[in-house]
Amino acid sequence: MFAAIWATRWYLLLGLFTFLVFLAINAPLHFVWRMLEPDVRNLPVDVRSVTGTLWHGHLQAEQRQLGPIDAEWQLSPWALLTAAAEVDLTLTAPAIRMNGLVRLEADQQLHVTGLDGFVDTDLLKPLLKPLQLDLSGNLEANDVAAVIELDTRQLTALDGRLVFSGGAAVFPVQRKRVTAEVPMLVGVLRMDKERAVLDVTSMEGQKLVQGFIQPDGWGGVAIRRRMFDVLGQTWPDKADVDTVVFEVSRKIL
Repeated sequence: MFAAIWATRWYLLLGLFTFLVFLAINAPLHFVWRMLEPDVRNLPVDVRSVTGTLWHGHLQAEQRQLGPIDAEWQLSPWALLTAAAEVDLTLTAPAIRMNGLVRLEADQQLHVTGLDGFVDTDLLKPLLKPLQLDLSGNLEANDVAAVIELDTRQLTALDGRLVFSGGAAVFPVQRKRVTAEVPMLVGVLRMDKERAVLDVTSMEGQKLVQGFIQPDGWGGVAIRRRMFDVLGQTWPDKADVDTVVFEVSRKIL
């Protein structure tokens, strides 16, 4: 009998491991949170409540810039078999709504895929202020994907599409602040070597603006003369429509 048990020891260990994993991910989340809370007091959000399980949970929190946040997730069982954690995450706040797959690999790579949602441009004001740009409206994200190296905090892959709804903008022209109405625009996200780049075009595909953020936190924007034509503004100097007539870069992160 002992020999029979010894022969099946690996199956027994696998069964025990599976049972422990099943028990852990189905444990009540509020019970798990009580054990984790003392070690995560420095989180950038104030967690108000947690319900559900690690498998399928719901969190309510508060953050200074975002306000009240609702987060809901569903854990993928298949990813666990590859030593990764993958969740279908939905994040909702007054000025943001996002849904996508977030996968954490064993090598500390964070993969975001299929990200859809919208962001109110009010949230972008800290990034736009150094560029002397004020913008109203919202951004819609479509199928955005990214890879982040957590150990170095570097963005190594970026892809996707953004659509700007249109709205009022205030920006500098020849040392003067100008107000104009911006039409609907399309943005394409991509990587240019180590830089994250946003190429902005008109709905007809005409190149207007390019923004970038470098790994060192420096970001910038380059505006073609055609953008001023779209805004109904006159550029005081002679320049071709594809000429970059305004360019600025600042430390923004």
